[in-house]
Order: sequence, then C-alpha cells, then structure tokens
Amino acid sequence: MRRRVAASLLVIERNLGEGLPATSEDIRSVGFPWVTGGYDYEEVDDFLERSARIINAYERSLPIAEQVTAKPFKPLTSDETAGLAFTVVFRGYNLKEVDRFINRVSGTLYACETGRPSPLVDASEVARKVFSISMRGYAEQEVDELLDRAAETIGRFESDFRRQSETGTGF
Repeated sequence: MRRRVAASLLVIERNLGEGLPATSEDIRSVGFPWVTGGYDYEEVDDFLERSARIINAYERSLPIAEQVTAKPFKPLTSDETAGLAFTVVFRGYNLKEVDRFINRVSGTLYACETGRPSPLVDASEVARKVFSISMRGYAEQEVDELLDRAAETIGRFESDFRRQSETGTGF
C-alpha cells in the first residue's frame, strides 16, 4: 500500500495525467494488524488520512468522465440537505466548517430549483472543498459523497442556466 500511495501522490504532484495506483477509497479501506514493536499506529493513520484527503480532492477535481469511481448520478435536492445528519466519528471533518458549507450548498440548490442562478457557491468550489480534521467530526466518506452529488447537481444547473441564456429562452 505504501508504494501505491506514494505513486498516487507523485502522479498528482507532477500532473502526469495517468490513472492513480491507489484511490482514496483504497486508502480508507486498508487495515493493518496490530504488531508489538511496529510502526506508531497514530502516525500511520495520520499519514494515510492526509494522503486519502489529497487524493480525494484530486479525484473530485477531475472531469466526471475521468473520475476513478463512476457511480450512477442521483441529483441532490435542497430538501435532502435540510434534514441531513452525518455520522460523528472520533476523527473526522470539522463539524462547524461542514455545517456552514452545507448551508451554502443548500441555499444554492434551493435557488437553482426555483429557477434562479445563485452566487452562494458554484460547482467548482464544491468539487475543490477540503475541510480540516478535528476530534469528534463528521465521517469523511459521507461528506465527500454528498459533496460529489452536490457538485454534479449544481454543475448541471449551471449548464442549463448557461444554455438558456445563450438561446434566449431563460435568463
């Protein structure tokens, strides 16, 4: 795993334009047995988590066609974001940062659903968003999956608004 992580980080750093040897999902799902006298498990966990966050941000910045894990698209609605409850874990995304950003995303979705483009947040900002890690934070994978859906949904709304303004059928 160490070599695959290092190779993935090198691909990102040098912008080599090739597939990643290890995805953020690979890194987050790896487990190692406890060994007496082995590596400091907190340092290993910290390294893997930082690597997964960097690779995940890179994966989310790729055009949809190039993303590592292609999942069927399910649009996100403002109603879904209103009653949202992420799992709280020992170490995860900072609660306040996520809540503030999700409120902006929710406002943007609501504006888009009601036919108005919104200046609160755009798809590229959602795709690039990275949160700090804190004790007692939100489960990162849950937040990342929601942000992926939000970026895709807002991106589609933005395309529709652009198309309508270019053809004169909308704004």
